[in-house]
Amino acid sequence: MSASEQPIPAKPRLSWRGVSMLMVSDIVGTSVLTFPAVAAELGYALTVLLIVGLFPVTVYVSVLMARTHVRVRGIDSLGSAARRIFGPRYAGGTFVVVYGYTLLGNASYLLVLGTSLQGVFYDARLCLAAASGLGALLLAPLVVGLRRLGDSVALCFFNLLLVLLCVGVAFGELAARGRPPCVETHAVAQGLDFTAVFGGATNLVYAYAGQWMYFEMMTEMEAPADFPKAFLVSGPIMVSLYLLVACLGYYYLGGTPAGSLVESVPAGPAYRAAQGLLLLHVTIVYMVKSVVLARSAHGRLAPAAADARDARGYARHAALSLAMLLFSYGVTNAVPFFEPLLGLIGGVLSGPLN
Repeated sequence: MSASEQPIPAKPRLSWRGVSMLMVSDIVGTSVLTFPAVAAELGYALTVLLIVGLFPVTVYVSVLMARTHVRVRGIDSLGSAARRIFGPRYAGGTFVVVYGYTLLGNASYLLVLGTSLQGVFYDARLCLAAASGLGALLLAPLVVGLRRLGDSVALCFFNLLLVLLCVGVAFGELAARGRPPCVETHAVAQGLDFTAVFGGATNLVYAYAGQWMYFEMMTEMEAPADFPKAFLVSGPIMVSLYLLVACLGYYYLGGTPAGSLVESVPAGPAYRAAQGLLLLHVTIVYMVKSVVLARSAHGRLAPAAADARDARGYARHAALSLAMLLFSYGVTNAVPFFEPLLGLIGGVLSGPLN
């Protein structure tokens, strides 16, 4: 066998600490920036209750999934779990639903990437279609080159810093300008009804919705049974950041915030910096999710060659990654508003899947 046909050399297996960085990068995404708007819909009390209450549910699900992965051989995705439980007939449908959900999630990230480019170059007045297209061109070589989750752990740690910096820049600007005297906040939002609760809750559910790739993470771990330990690191980060952004953002912006925290920052150097940080963050998140999607599709199309280092293996990976990127670009132009797209994904798919 020639050198070009050899499989990719084995990489060090993921530890639970590495998984925690992947988890934070995947779960703590752009949805957190919409939390001031969620708090405006729900008020302080219900927002805090949902953020804190959903976390133990997430941990419990991870424990069940880790036990399943350890005790049942061949479980490396939700689709393979469906095959073992319900049979081959239902496995294909599960793969379509799970990875279709993730494809829609990546479309939302490409949409944010486009709006971030608009924000960085706000004086150029780029249209969204052009900005999203530029974002897709930026992502294309990156998604083609990254093939393993383990290759992205350092990137994910850097990505966490980007999120914290982005939030810090936004709140720094809001604090410097002060809280407007006309801003009102409430423990329970006025006029609260079922539609408002459902709309706000879907965004919060989506913020914890990483279960779709837990089995894939466990497959690359050195000790899959340790997977729930990742929440010792990721849990405090997620809950504290969610509470901070939701409550502090609501305090400064009141009942009429913009679609996201960054959009609430007035145009200027701070706005440009926050949008630049958000652009880098979204680029990394899209790359991580694209790895999982491309490897899953590659494994189903050519299981024996999914890790091959020959030209055909790289070509398949590139073709799949670029096809999904093109799909994301199509969705961003069909639903060109992040908050409605996020609510659609969270409300329709996050709950049933997670």
